[in-house]
Amino acid sequence: MKKLSVILGGFALGAMMAMVPMSSQASIVGSKHDFTSSTNYWINGSVNWAASSSSTNVCGECHTIHHAVGPSSGPLWIHTATSQTFKTYDQGGSETFPSGVTVTLGTSTKTCLGCHDGSVAINSQSGYTSGTVTNKAPKGGTAEYISSGGIVVEVSGGVDDLTHMHPVGVNYASCVAAMPTGDLNPTTTAIAGGTVANVMLKNGNVECSSCHDIHRTQGTATSSGIYTIASGQALCLACHNK
Repeated sequence: MKKLSVILGGFALGAMMAMVPMSSQASIVGSKHDFTSSTNYWINGSVNWAASSSSTNVCGECHTIHHAVGPSSGPLWIHTATSQTFKTYDQGGSETFPSGVTVTLGTSTKTCLGCHDGSVAINSQSGYTSGTVTNKAPKGGTAEYISSGGIVVEVSGGVDDLTHMHPVGVNYASCVAAMPTGDLNPTTTAIAGGTVANVMLKNGNVECSSCHDIHRTQGTATSSGIYTIASGQALCLACHNK
């Protein structure tokens, strides 16, 4: 009987441990993209405000399990998409940008710009019902926008100008082929967590999520620079051979 009690006690302890979050595992919880109560450092430049005033659903500000607007907007995406017109890097007149390389902003970049171009409230959501995508009233009743410090684009003449930031929406292999040999590392180059191809590239393209990992699957930084592998020159040298 005593042996049985010990065994059952061990099972109970194991079950309890399974339910306790692993503190060493990085996640979006507690980061600046955690919009639940008493978090969020991005809204209007202030702290301790939640996109949903009493929300405890970290995922629910951006994702939903039902009535998502569609896979092309992101995985079970519910946040209202940006409808802005963007001036992409290939339109900036750079002498070093390889000619013939086209720019097409990917889904992951557009989802980032849904907040980071300042055009959509963080608590603005959309849904898909009866074959139609519709915008909902902002959570909490009042639209709350990202702080000015979090807006990454320049706005000129009503067009969001992306030519003042690293090119996104570009195919990496096309750039390797169009640029001088050796300027860019091969996609098979080993970096922290894998290779350039499976860590940095999204469907073969450079996107916002090539450098920024908002779910913190690679690191635990709470700052805005939630990098996929490292900050500073280490991040640049993952792709650029300089």
